Amino acid sequence: MMNIELQARVAEFGGLSIKERLLIRFMKSRNIVGKGWRGVLANADPFFNTKLGGDYLTSVAQAVSDNSRGNVDRIERVTVALEKVAGITPVSVV
Repeated sequence: MMNIELQARVAEFGGLSIKERLLIRFMKSRNIVGKGWRGVLANADPFFNTKLGGDYLTSVAQAVSDNSRGNVDRIERVTVALEKVAGITPVSVV
């Protein structure tokens, strides 16, 4: 379900930004993996078991609360890896 602010943005601009779509995908996969999603991801992908990888996880988690934060490339990297762990098959857009 979309919150009121997101619904207003969709109505005003006709769609969601890439960043917003990635954050929605991230939240969906995070909910599937559960509360320990950071540890699960660190165990599944060695990159996230590094200082830089941990920084990626933190910035994406912060972007959920404030989508002006977080780099789109970082959000994508975390989202794709978390979807893989969650068993979500990515949809290819052609």
